[in-house]
Parts: sequence; structure tokens; C-alpha cells
Amino acid sequence: MGIRNVVLTGIFTDQCVSSTVRSLADESINVIVVEDCCAAGSDELHRRELEIINMIYCHVLSSAELRQIMKL
Repeated sequence: MGIRNVVLTGIFTDQCVSSTVRSLADESINVIVVEDCCAAGSDELHRRELEIINMIYCHVLSSAELRQIMKL
């Protein structure tokens, strides 16, 4: 399909979002996770999972940062 980049949001950062990020990264797709458009059972769990996946499997950005990039 020629997809090279995916912007990802969702629920359960530590489960669904994380597994989707890893699957996409395994297929050499560039992934951006929008941190303030995801959630987990607790804020601590959300933040820890973002720390784990950031820069290894994806790039974590805020929605404001993404909007700024999209203007370019």
C-alpha cells in the first residue's frame, strides 16, 4: 500500500497502543504517538509506557507539536 508514516492515538497506551506501535515498527513504518490523545488506567502507567516506546519504536509528540510539524 506504500504506507510509510502513521500517526497513532488510542486507549490503553500500555496495551493496544503499545502493541500497535511495535507491530508497525517491525514493518519499518515510522510511527508518531500523540501523547495527549492516548490514555491508560493511570497517568503513571501512561507516562511510563510512553517513555519505553519513545525513540526505540516511535516518536512521542503532543498534539501541539504534531500540528506544528504538519504546517511545514
